[in-house]
Amino acid sequence: MLKKRNLLFSLLLLSLVSCSTWEKVSSVPQHESESRSIASKDSGIAYPAASTFDLKNNFGKTYAFFMKTKVKPALDKLGDSSNGGGGGFDNIGADAYLSQKNYLDRKTLAGYKGAKWNRNSKQYEGGLNDDQIATVYNTLKKVKPHSSVDTLTYFNREDKQWYLKNDMSVAIKEARVSSAPFDLATLYALTGGLGVKVKLDDNNYNYHVLYKTGYTKPHEEVMSGRSFASSVTHGASDASDPEYLRDLKKYLDSTVDVKPFYRAMIMALANSDTSGWSQLNESGQSVLSDFLTVYTAEADRHLMVNLEKGNHPWEIDLAAVTCVSVVSAKTGKVVIGGVVTDSDLGGWFAPSPNNKPDGPQRSGIGITRKDRQKLQRAIYSYEMTTPDGKQLIADIQAIIGTNYNKNDVIQGVFEYLSNKYTPETIGPKAQVLADLVAKFLEAAKEDSDEILKLVPHV
Repeated sequence: MLKKRNLLFSLLLLSLVSCSTWEKVSSVPQHESESRSIASKDSGIAYPAASTFDLKNNFGKTYAFFMKTKVKPALDKLGDSSNGGGGGFDNIGADAYLSQKNYLDRKTLAGYKGAKWNRNSKQYEGGLNDDQIATVYNTLKKVKPHSSVDTLTYFNREDKQWYLKNDMSVAIKEARVSSAPFDLATLYALTGGLGVKVKLDDNNYNYHVLYKTGYTKPHEEVMSGRSFASSVTHGASDASDPEYLRDLKKYLDSTVDVKPFYRAMIMALANSDTSGWSQLNESGQSVLSDFLTVYTAEADRHLMVNLEKGNHPWEIDLAAVTCVSVVSAKTGKVVIGGVVTDSDLGGWFAPSPNNKPDGPQRSGIGITRKDRQKLQRAIYSYEMTTPDGKQLIADIQAIIGTNYNKNDVIQGVFEYLSNKYTPETIGPKAQVLADLVAKFLEAAKEDSDEILKLVPHV
């Protein structure tokens, strides 16, 4: 889901081969007889019971605890043992793909089948048919009975023979098919249950595949993985950052009272409680489903570096930009280059200034972190001048403390909810925190024009 993190190896590949998407493999536990015990057959893609989690079973505990104790360990089992993983999985052939592909959003499915987007017709064209994909997946099972995330997605820019070591590439060549190994690896893992599935509630699910462990090369491996969300409005799809920001803007523009949305968001992170989602319309549920899917992806990457502060804190960036968007959506302005600039929420997404023409083209919400925090501090500063705002800040900090960005309460909340010291549970304070943050953001929305006066303008 959320968020294709531009990932990375995909883009690296574009300069070498006519393949696209990078991804990593996931899998089912080592013994297929145990691993194919399906947890749920009628609610989204079927995943093995050992890698299917219902968030309500973590109710009352922080989402960070859920990530550390359930999601990341389950993903790590699919990695190569030499990279700190569980040793990988037995390849399963095409049956799962053929039976589960209908759970994917049509556009997403077409893209991973190798179709190309036609800007004129505004649809995907070409790509492999199901028989060709089935041939590749069955060939993979024959020529590579056992794989891991690492071998299925192997790529090293300096290794000119990488395609001979990538399991999916080997299968594609053996099957005499022309396609991108990284796209087909993603589709294979997603439909085959070779990853982790999280049930958020009866209508919303997310899936995470092809994440490496971060055990040997964490700063490279944070670029691994792909996540997908399914909601009341769409099948499994991997929304990019720009798509998420576009959908968030649509929702905020059409919603008078944003408190239920932000209350539900905080309760999911602070208490693993998604009961508030049912109080939102379909658009709100879909946005939150995408949010928590991408948040999960970024939290797994942050865990690869032990949740170190300032080191790939992309889940914190995502949560914070979702909050400051109440100001940007109302005013049509974001902060770019340190000054207030006319823009929709897409202005909070940017390419990396370190990109080079012959290198990976990275981008994301985290690139605009300094500008976003300038607005966050302006929100804090203005609300401290109002009696209600000052009291809300004091009450929030009474829960999270002041060690987390004392002069930026938005950043403080999400650093508190995602760091190596985040507690297993915060008890009744979770509901209190959710109410306080929702009220604080409502106040920021109402005070948007005055807040922006505290930031330089063009």
